[in-house]
Amino acid sequence: MMLKPKPLKRGDTIGLVGISGALQDPEVKYPKMMEAIDALGYKVIVADSCREYYGYLSGTDASRAKGLNQMFADDRVDAVVCMRGGYGVARMLDLVDFDVIRANPKIMLGYSDITALHTAIHQKVGMVTFHGPMPSTCWTRFDDFTRESMLRALSSTEPLGQIHNPEGMEPRCVVPGRCEGQLVGGNLSLIASACGTPYALDVEGKVLLLEDIGEKIYRLDSMLTQLRQAGMFEKCAGVVLGGFTNCTIEYEHYALQLEDIIHDIIVPAGKPVLANMSIGHMDTKITVPLGVNCVLDAGAKTLEFTESALEG
Repeated sequence: MMLKPKPLKRGDTIGLVGISGALQDPEVKYPKMMEAIDALGYKVIVADSCREYYGYLSGTDASRAKGLNQMFADDRVDAVVCMRGGYGVARMLDLVDFDVIRANPKIMLGYSDITALHTAIHQKVGMVTFHGPMPSTCWTRFDDFTRESMLRALSSTEPLGQIHNPEGMEPRCVVPGRCEGQLVGGNLSLIASACGTPYALDVEGKVLLLEDIGEKIYRLDSMLTQLRQAGMFEKCAGVVLGGFTNCTIEYEHYALQLEDIIHDIIVPAGKPVLANMSIGHMDTKITVPLGVNCVLDAGAKTLEFTESALEG
C-alpha cells in the first residue's frame, strides 16, 4: 500500500527546494517565481540551496539534500515543490533521508531531472509523488489547462478519472490493448541512468511513463535499448509515451524516426502502448500522480486513474 500525502489547499505552505540545476537569471526569475507562488495562494519557505550555486548545480550535493530533508521534516510545510530541473538529483540521492520522508508523507512535485527523486522515493519509501510543472520554469507562464490540471491533481481526494490532452492534441495508439497497474516513470534519460543502481525502477506489473527533451534520436534508441535489455518492456503492464520535445535527427540521409525505434524496441514486447500524451517537456502539460493505480486502454486512447492519489 502506497503512502499518500494530504491534499494541498489555498493558504497552505509549500517548501521550495533547489535539488537540481541552479536558477538562471536570478535577479529576474526569482521575484517572478515568488509572485507566481503568491498568485496561487500559497505561502512559501525557501531552502537555502534555491539561491546557491555550485557550477551548474543549485548548491553542493550536501546543501541540496539538506534542504530537501529539512522541508520534509518541517511541520510548517504542507508540500515539497522542486524549483526547477536540469541536472544533479541523482548525485545527491545517497544523502537523502528516506526515513524522514516516510515519517512525513507530503506532496512532492516536479518533473524532468526530478524523475531521479520520484523513482528513489517510489523504491525506498513507497509514497505517491506528482509529475508536474515547477515554479521557475512553468508557474510564471501558466496556461489555464496546465494550471487547472496541477491544482486538481494536488487537491482532489477523489480518483482523477480519465485524463485528457489539451484540445487539438490527439493521443496515438501504437499497440492496442488494455492493462491496469500503478503509473511509474518519467524522464527516459533518468530512468535509463538509474539501471544497475539501488534506485533502479521496478516496473513489474506497472504502467511505464516515458518522456524526454533535447535528445538525438540515436540517443533515444540507446536509452530505450537499455530499458529493453533490462527487461522493462517485458515486465511492465503497458507503456505511456509523453512528449519527446526537440528530439532531433542527427543523420538526415539515413535516419531512423522516433516511430521506427519505438516499433523496433518497445512494440515487440506486445504490451499496450499509447503515445502523444501531453505529459512532460511541453508548454501545456498534464500533472499526473506516480504510484497510483490507472487503467490504460491504448486502443480506446484513454488513461484513467481509478485510485485516489491523496489521503481522504
